[in-house]
Amino acid sequence: MRIRIVAALLISAAFAAVAGAQTQTRQYAAKFICGKASDEQVKAFLAAPGIYYTAINVHNPRLERPIRFQKKFALGQPNEKVGKISRWVRGELKADETMQIDCGNIYEHLGIPPGTFIEGFAVIQPTLELDVVGVYTAEAGNGVATLHMERVPLRLTSP
Repeated sequence: MRIRIVAALLISAAFAAVAGAQTQTRQYAAKFICGKASDEQVKAFLAAPGIYYTAINVHNPRLERPIRFQKKFALGQPNEKVGKISRWVRGELKADETMQIDCGNIYEHLGIPPGTFIEGFAVIQPTLELDVVGVYTAEAGNGVATLHMERVPLRLTSP
């Protein structure tokens, strides 16, 4: 009798672990910063003077199958205020394809005039693991002043 109870508990725990794993979502949250910092934003210590650009490169490393995904954009506002969030947009990358998400795309999805200074996150939820790299550049009037690339880590989230 005791063995049956232990076996039933182990089976229940295994089913619970599988169910819990199935509810996790793959997600990448890539930082973006776009546009020209205004004098007011510079005075408020929000950004250094200059124009900022972001390009988020997304690659399907699979050699034989497409990966579907959805993406959205969330703005951060000064003084710990929550900003605008775009709707989810669906897409697909075929085997070994790469796409770039840039400031122009972000402005369009958020309905914000291009050139406006914005910061936030591009959130990508794929069906399988992707390669995601953020490329950040800024200029202070004489061409590129800085360039930085950062691989965006995968995280698993639960609802």
